[in-house]
Amino acid sequence: MMLSMALSAVLPGCGSSKMMVAARQEADFMYYQKDYLNAFDKYCQIIESYVSKKEPVPAELYALAGKCLYSADSQTEAIKYFKLAEDAGYEDEQILMLQIKHYADADNLSKELDCLEKYSALYPDGNDIAFVNYRLYLRYCEMQEYGKAHLRYQSLSDEYRDDVAVLEKQHLVCEKLNRKDEADNIARQLYNMNPNNLIGLNYMAYDAYITTENEYVAAIKAYESNKTNAAYRQMQQKTAPLAARYKKAKELYVKLYNLYKRPHDAAILSRICTRLNEKQNAAYYDKLSKNNQK
Repeated sequence: MMLSMALSAVLPGCGSSKMMVAARQEADFMYYQKDYLNAFDKYCQIIESYVSKKEPVPAELYALAGKCLYSADSQTEAIKYFKLAEDAGYEDEQILMLQIKHYADADNLSKELDCLEKYSALYPDGNDIAFVNYRLYLRYCEMQEYGKAHLRYQSLSDEYRDDVAVLEKQHLVCEKLNRKDEADNIARQLYNMNPNNLIGLNYMAYDAYITTENEYVAAIKAYESNKTNAAYRQMQQKTAPLAARYKKAKELYVKLYNLYKRPHDAAILSRICTRLNEKQNAAYYDKLSKNNQK
């Protein structure tokens, strides 16, 4: 390039700091005018001037040269300059974000994770901390680092915390960490957001069934341990109101089965229908549970 040759002829020969400052101002002007390739060329010539005089290169120059390349769609080459800047002790919120995006696009998850964690440590109040926390949360979930994921979830902004996909991941995180109450609360939240959501509907259906079933079994056992007329009447009093709750559980499980066709949902439906003395329905769902098994 003619511009490069002219500048290389001028800068090494100019001992004047004023000329170096002027060259830097010109490069900066090109950069802010988005003339990235010419700005990169000029930054490189300034860098070469320092090297030729055996003087330390200001780390910011490497960062600026890298930003020019990144903006000119030469991301891979830009990363090399960012590395030079960081090796020289330069820290910059923007170049960290550019590296995060580059490594995410390149599917280099380990390097993306390194940059995400570095950004989180250096810029806890940074402009992009909400996005960084979100990406870290996703990475920890993918790595099955459930403890780290749970901690990071607490740092998510509302826009991410209330996202259905994030809530579904957090439900799994809580299950893996045996945080049942939190998992149940998330399941109810998902159901309230969308009554057809698998996690939410599954929770509501099973909760309706198992609480009713436990009460029914407890009442039967109490009677069997003391088979008196009084115990029988007490058993009837306890089990009679359960029919309506079994019907509600059945309604939820019919919806769940029709949406997702899971064999074990049909099996539970068969048990519910048995409790309701619906023999044909019980046999029908029992057959479905076995026919759909793989």
